[in-house]
Amino acid sequence: MKTLFKWSLRLIIAIVALFIVAAVALIIFFNSDQLKTTLTKQVKEKTGAELVIEQDLSLSFFPWLAIETGGIALSQPPGFTQDKSALEIGAVSASIKLLPLISGDIEVGAVSLTDATLNITQGPQGKSNLQAFTEALQKKGEADTAQDPSTTKEALELSLQKLELTNFTVNQFDSNNKLGQSITLEQLVIEDFHPGEFRPVSASGKIAGEVNQPVMKWSLAGDLKVSQDFKQIDLQKMDASVDNVSSSIQSIGLTGVLSIAQGESTLIEHKGTVALDGQKIQLNASAGLGKVNDIKVSLSADSLTLDQFMATSSKKEIEAKPAADLSPIADFLKQSRIQGDLAIGSLNLKNSKFTDVTAKLFNKGATLHLDPFKAKAFQGDLATTASVDFASKPLALAVQPDLNNIQIGDLLAAFFDFERLSGLGALDLDMKTKGSDAKQMLQNLNGTGHINLSDGALMGIDIEKLIASGLSLQSLNKETYSGKTVFAGMKGDLKANNGVIDLSNFAINSPVFDLVGKATTDANKESIGGNFQLVLKGALKEQVEAKYPKLAGKKLPFELKGTWAEPKANIDYEAIIKAEYQGKIDEKKEELEDKVKDELEDKLGDFLKKKKKDN
Repeated sequence: MKTLFKWSLRLIIAIVALFIVAAVALIIFFNSDQLKTTLTKQVKEKTGAELVIEQDLSLSFFPWLAIETGGIALSQPPGFTQDKSALEIGAVSASIKLLPLISGDIEVGAVSLTDATLNITQGPQGKSNLQAFTEALQKKGEADTAQDPSTTKEALELSLQKLELTNFTVNQFDSNNKLGQSITLEQLVIEDFHPGEFRPVSASGKIAGEVNQPVMKWSLAGDLKVSQDFKQIDLQKMDASVDNVSSSIQSIGLTGVLSIAQGESTLIEHKGTVALDGQKIQLNASAGLGKVNDIKVSLSADSLTLDQFMATSSKKEIEAKPAADLSPIADFLKQSRIQGDLAIGSLNLKNSKFTDVTAKLFNKGATLHLDPFKAKAFQGDLATTASVDFASKPLALAVQPDLNNIQIGDLLAAFFDFERLSGLGALDLDMKTKGSDAKQMLQNLNGTGHINLSDGALMGIDIEKLIASGLSLQSLNKETYSGKTVFAGMKGDLKANNGVIDLSNFAINSPVFDLVGKATTDANKESIGGNFQLVLKGALKEQVEAKYPKLAGKKLPFELKGTWAEPKANIDYEAIIKAEYQGKIDEKKEELEDKVKDELEDKLGDFLKKKKKDN
């Protein structure tokens, strides 16, 4: 929008100046062909580009000096391979008062520009064609001034009764001549314009990205003031909006005061609010845009809900959905130095509330950092450092959260739609991932961590009921797996590798048993598996040992498998039965061994006696 606004203004000024020269020349010569030849020659000398004016220049004198033409095309600067013209104008007209020109003032009645297209493209050394035009004009102006210092003149006083732009499109091409974005100004109207004075302005249009990307609608209204030298723009009472932004955001609004100053760099300042789908955030920002962009920003809000950003998708939906092109953001960050802060009273994500949210913002290259990020959440405290790498495809996220006294079930339900675990405790992670939504990020998860919970439950599995079923040798059925397992404590170490998460040194303590072992879950298949050992306690221990005395002090093998949606647990009942009779088997084995030994000794003794007798 900044590029469109700035260069549209420069283009308008250039067109007005062109028509002033044309009007004066027509009065003197009144020769359309000769004038077009003169204009074409001047453009060639100043920019190196070719100017073509297909239609004749028509002139009228009453009640204003009016001139109009069309079919204008300006070629690309030298060295640019884009086959499209840099600028095309379907029709343009302007009316000018003659008498004020004598005193050095310019009073323009109405300027109308219709069906114009500006094609911005990259050329040698990454320079845009607009930069090339600007540098050529500056170089020519400096050369003319050096040759004849008297050519330097004071700026003319310009007033404009009405400016109207209709169907003005800016196309942005990359170095490979591929169209990346198209911004269309469908209508812009400014009336009674005087430099240095505020005047109402309104504009609307659309923004089209790559194929399959939504077409966005935008609008702008406010009071506009342009300085006498046309180097500063101020916009008060600004009310701007962009609709149909993405599948996550329907609309973005911007209100307040905006100023743009052009010098060695472009200085932009804004004070006001930005609205995400109607939710207002106070925004104060200042930016110096040049070879390096220095940006300072402050964001604050009493309350903000971002449920739309936490929607999960299936693996097929993720693979079918085209990845958003974030390279423009990455390129901008690489040329920027960003500093900022964030403060939100209440941040809501999928029915989970973060309060007293604060964060510091800064970037290193294409990576944007939140360091530190602090909040109260899930009935506890959250402190983390986080970073987002916009140059990575897909988006790369790194987090190191430290969560204390949190309800883990609320966290898992909020971010991953996982409602199988609850408990109060701590979670320490050092994780990296990539993806556009929570599901994809979980599938690309890598890193380590530790979990330590108390007073929680595992949903969907009743281990005590499973043990009772095994002891009575009842058949397993769906009812066996229903219910939940309540525990006093749970802890374990986490290690993730591309979505495969290993849980080692895992232990659960409950009133009736202790469970230790290791487990694995695969986020790509949404599967789980684990092997553990059960140590029974209390009444359940007494019940088992009363029925199977040989199981006293024994650890029971316990297996976990299935999916996130349907987890299944199994106790090795054969091992239990085997353990019951293992003692009898061992006794019988010893008895047989002793019997064989005695028989062998008897036979060997008889053999030796017989041999001695024979000798």
